[in-house]
Amino acid sequence: MEVKGNQGGKKSGDKKTRDKKSRRKEIKGKQGVMKHGFIGFGNLAKAIFNGLRNEKDMAFACFDRFKKEEDIQKEGINSYDNIEDLVLFADTIWLTVKPQDLPDVLLDLKEFSLEGKAIISPVAGKSIAYIEQFLGDKPLIVRIMPNLAMAYRASVTAFHSNSPENEQSAEIYSILGKLGKVISIKENEFDLFTSIFGSGPAFILSVIEAFKNKLQEFNLTKQVEDELLLELIKGTTLYFMHNREDHTIEDLVKNITSKGGTTRAGLDYFHAHEIGKQLEGVIEAARVRSKSLEDI
Repeated sequence: MEVKGNQGGKKSGDKKTRDKKSRRKEIKGKQGVMKHGFIGFGNLAKAIFNGLRNEKDMAFACFDRFKKEEDIQKEGINSYDNIEDLVLFADTIWLTVKPQDLPDVLLDLKEFSLEGKAIISPVAGKSIAYIEQFLGDKPLIVRIMPNLAMAYRASVTAFHSNSPENEQSAEIYSILGKLGKVISIKENEFDLFTSIFGSGPAFILSVIEAFKNKLQEFNLTKQVEDELLLELIKGTTLYFMHNREDHTIEDLVKNITSKGGTTRAGLDYFHAHEIGKQLEGVIEAARVRSKSLEDI
């Protein structure tokens, strides 16, 4: 490729360009490798990549029009500077973009052959039918709703496919199972699932933040505060995990609560101010927003 403005019409041929081309050639040449391509490489794409990057027989690349190539390379993933090359590379294409950017991406994708490829969309509020308006119903389209815990293989992920009998569909379900718990649900249940499990980590962290704000009265270091909170969360989770088969959450709360004690006083405030209902309202607000994204 000739560099614009280069004196004497010299070829670019610099080491960076040669290295990039050889990396692409090497990945394309691998046989029996499932090739994953991310369109957009934000936080979720990074989480998926980090959760799967050590799997055998998988290769990864991305295209992100908003990020510099050198910044992407720091993440350890191969990058392309156009969407066509990514489509040629990938067997499985992940639509890891914001809802408002999805239409432009789909308009680009419809120009290329997608035969034999799988499309995976974690885009909130966008149905398979919406994607099919652009790409038709022939490509395998899988809608998922994960969370960022994918990076640690601890996500809870919803799954729905436009071709559940497709062998690729089953393979994608299996791959998602490597990243945590995966469950098949109806597509009309995605808005609620998104509000609980997609947004849930941020809501839970916000509750933890309230504990941390109160903990600051001890004048401890930030590290000690975090360690104490993590131990509290871990212990509570273990308590729930080891007793959930024989006891409801209500039972477990009662086991901790003594009549006239400190826990009872806090819970009386909790119920009097309907904090539980307010938290349900937080989840409902997220569900309403997920539903409204259909119109963007």
